[in-house]
Amino acid sequence: MLSIVALTVGIISCEKETNEDIKINVTSVSLSHKEVIIIKGDSCALSVSIKPKNATDKTIIWQSDKPSVAKVNNGTVTAVSVGDAVITAIVGGVQAQCKVSVQEGIDITFGNMSTDAPVINGAGGSTSVSFTASGDWSLETDVSWLSVSPSEGNAGSQTITITTLNNPTGKVRNGTVSLTPGKKTQSIRICQRPYIYQRKQVASGTITNSVSLYYTGTVWSRVYTVLPVPKSNLYQDIQSVNTYDGTVYDCPDGINRYMVTDLYESDIPPSGNKVIMESIRTVAYEVTANLDWIDSIPPYDPNSIECINYLGTEDNDLVDPTNPQVVSVANGLWIRANGNLIDYARRCYEWTATHMTYGLKFTDMHTITELMQTKTGDCGNFCSVFISLLRAKGIPSRHIVMISPQESDYHIRAEFYIPAYGWIPADPTFKNSDPRGDYFGKFTGKYVILSLGINPIIKDPDGYDFTASLLQTYYYWYWWYDEGSYIDFQHNFSQF
Repeated sequence: MLSIVALTVGIISCEKETNEDIKINVTSVSLSHKEVIIIKGDSCALSVSIKPKNATDKTIIWQSDKPSVAKVNNGTVTAVSVGDAVITAIVGGVQAQCKVSVQEGIDITFGNMSTDAPVINGAGGSTSVSFTASGDWSLETDVSWLSVSPSEGNAGSQTITITTLNNPTGKVRNGTVSLTPGKKTQSIRICQRPYIYQRKQVASGTITNSVSLYYTGTVWSRVYTVLPVPKSNLYQDIQSVNTYDGTVYDCPDGINRYMVTDLYESDIPPSGNKVIMESIRTVAYEVTANLDWIDSIPPYDPNSIECINYLGTEDNDLVDPTNPQVVSVANGLWIRANGNLIDYARRCYEWTATHMTYGLKFTDMHTITELMQTKTGDCGNFCSVFISLLRAKGIPSRHIVMISPQESDYHIRAEFYIPAYGWIPADPTFKNSDPRGDYFGKFTGKYVILSLGINPIIKDPDGYDFTASLLQTYYYWYWWYDEGSYIDFQHNFSQF
């Protein structure tokens, strides 16, 4: 029997697998930083490196374990508050972390530094600056005329010294103090004004200032005598002062000083001898202010010594910016000056020199009320009018009380203050009378400056405050047992 076997052949179909269907897993993830310090309020960007580069899923999941300290969005970490946080980047189940330390950074404050602080004033100098650092820090500057010390330190409250050199360039120059760590708020821009003064030595030597007592038939019990003692400034270098038996005191204004000789009975010298004397070794300078270099004047600081001491009225109506006539003239000059401080000061100088007539010499200081009515006065009164006009528009100004050793002549000029630049000399008395020319912004150097301003306070023989209207010549008090027929005090000021 023939048997037929049926065979069924199965056909197996194989489909080829494509590359698109193969899942490539992430093997490692790394961040651009493992640790980072960020100043509170600042931010930084983290970047992610993924291996292999052709991993199938490169989606990055960002996390912060302390969002209240540091939060993260698409790799940008923002510092919220001081503390530590960990930022994590997760890609395909693989993660990398960065430790973030949020710090306060370095907070710089200039405190009560005025607009003429040495680091800003063109003359140069040093100023202390305080700050607080939460970690190690370092400082550097980007210009040779600006330096800091110390240049590095540790966490905590710090005091550094910022120093600038004299700026003779004739223009404002800028430098930067850079602080590490930190960004935005971690730098100070120093804007130093030009030094506008040029000075030339015109005299030097030793001068003698003394008061002699002349009398007949008087028996003295006490003689108390006061002389001004000059100090160094832009216009003079006081190299030494010999006060003999006198005692030197500082005025409460911290600017002026004076000498006292207090003699009793047998110590009082015979008639014609000196009761007080000082010898002063001095170098005198002619000074010119380059007013064209003044630009971008900052506002006045009402808390500055200049504004506190040299604005407003003076005792006894010697300076009065509220006088109706002064106010009227000041308003007109201010309008014509279009608010320009230097131009206004110049107009006040010209007005005083033009409208005042020289007279009343050696008749002491007169009130502004009288001066604005009579338009007559000597050098001190000329300056009182000029100063009243300046103060009427909020410009600090003062008398400069002087004496000429060469000519034994007393004189008073003025000066006014411009923030960030300094005191500008002006002499309205000489504007029309002296052939040597303009004295707005110029001082000849022929006088020794004895005191700054009027009405300084000195001590009387009983230790009480006494207002000396002018600390220029001398003051005296005396007591006697039997009054004589003749008493005279004579002042002598020798030349260089």
